[in-house]
Amino acid sequence: MPDASFPVHLDAMMSSRFFDSHRTRAVAQHLGLYVRAHRCFLRFFLSFVLGAASTGGCTSHGATTQSDAASGTGGSGGADASAADATSPDAVSGDGGLWPCAPPADPTQPRSTLAATGCMDTVAITRFAAGAHRYEINSPLWSDQADKERAFVLPPGGKIHVASCAAQSTGCLDAADDGKWVFPAGTTFLKSFGFDGKLVETRLFVALPDGTWVGYSYQWNEGQTGATLVASAGASASFNTGSRTVDWTYPGRRDCTECHTRSAGWTLGPETAQMNRVPTTAALGTGNQIDAIATAGLFDTAPPKPYKAPLVTPYDGPLGGPPASATVTERARSYLHANCAFCHRPDGEFNSVDLRYDTAFEDTGLCNAVPAKGTQGVANATNLTPGHPELSTVSLRMATLGKGRMPPLASDVVDEDAVDVVNAWINAIQTCP
Repeated sequence: MPDASFPVHLDAMMSSRFFDSHRTRAVAQHLGLYVRAHRCFLRFFLSFVLGAASTGGCTSHGATTQSDAASGTGGSGGADASAADATSPDAVSGDGGLWPCAPPADPTQPRSTLAATGCMDTVAITRFAAGAHRYEINSPLWSDQADKERAFVLPPGGKIHVASCAAQSTGCLDAADDGKWVFPAGTTFLKSFGFDGKLVETRLFVALPDGTWVGYSYQWNEGQTGATLVASAGASASFNTGSRTVDWTYPGRRDCTECHTRSAGWTLGPETAQMNRVPTTAALGTGNQIDAIATAGLFDTAPPKPYKAPLVTPYDGPLGGPPASATVTERARSYLHANCAFCHRPDGEFNSVDLRYDTAFEDTGLCNAVPAKGTQGVANATNLTPGHPELSTVSLRMATLGKGRMPPLASDVVDEDAVDVVNAWINAIQTCP
C-alpha cells in the first residue's frame, strides 16, 4: 500500500508534464482522485498505464460515491437468483472494483448479471443504486411505448462540462450544438425500460478512458428477480408482463454506437435544452433539475442563467405534454432533434440533412430536396414536400416498419403520435424558403 503522502505526490505528478498524452492524463486525473478510497489503486494504475497483464483483485471497501436523495426506479424488490451475483457491490463494484457502477476494467468482459455491476440497489433490485443521479428529459427518444427511467453515475470527482459554443468551440460543430453536456471518462449512464410495472431491460452506456463509449444490455426475467447480460450481437424476446405479451428487441453492443456517435457527443439526452425542466416524478424534486444538479456540485462550471430555452415535449405522454403556446413547428422540430439529429447532422453519418433543432429550416436540407436514400417507392417524393406528407420521406420513413424505417434500430412499433405531429407540420408549410 502507498503511504499517506502518496496521493499528494500523485496529484503533483499529474500537474506536471509527466502525463503528456491525453489518454494517460485522463486516466491519471480520475484515478488519482480515487486513491484515498481504494486500497488496490496502485496495482490497477500501474497495470493500466504500463500494460501489465492483470488488473484483478481490486475491491472498493470504503469507496465513496455521490449520492442522490431521489434515487431508484419503479418495480418490486427481490433477490437475484445467481449466487455469483449475490456479492454486494460495496465489496466488488463492477469488474474493475474502483467504485459502484464503474465501467468494467475490460470492456469486452462486462459483468454477466446486472446485480454484479453495482448499478442497482442491493435490496430493491429493480431500482437504481443510491449513487445514481436520476433525471428526465423534455423530448424523449421513441422506445415502442416503453416506460423509461434514466440516471447517470459520475466517477468520484468527475464533473459535467457544458459546451458554450460562443465562449469555446470545443465540443461544438457550430452554434446549434450549444448547451451539449460532456461527461468524463468513467461515467455510466443507466436506462431501464418497462411495461405494466415490470422491467424488460436495463441498459448501461459507459465512458472508457480512451474517450470512446460502449453499451451493454441486461435482460430482466419475468419474475423480476434479476437481469442477465445480453449477448454482444443482441437478442429478441417476448416478455409476459402479467397483463400482456410484449415483443422486445435488445440492441447489440455495436448497435448502441450506431446512434450514440462521436459526432453527436456520445450521449443523446443530456443537454441544457433537454434537461431544463421541473421533473414530473415527485421523487426527483419540485425544482428545476439543472438547479439541482448545480447545487450538487456536478458541473465544472454551471450553465449561465437564464438557461437555454427548453425543447417542448412533442405530444402528451409520461413526461407531460407540450405547453398550450407550443407551435406545431416547435413540436415537430423537437421530435426530430431528439430522435434523428444524432445521425442527421453535418458531421454525422447521414449528413445530407441537418435535423438539429437550432438549425434554420432553410439549412436543414429538407424542403423539396432529392432524398439521398431513395423515395420509399413513392414517385416524386422529396425529403419534405410542402403541404404533402404523403410525398415526404421524413414522414414516410417514420410510418413504415420495413426497409427504410426511421428510427432504424431497436424499434418495431410506429410512433403514431409523432407521425401525426410531423404530418401536421408538413401540411402547415406552404412553400420552401
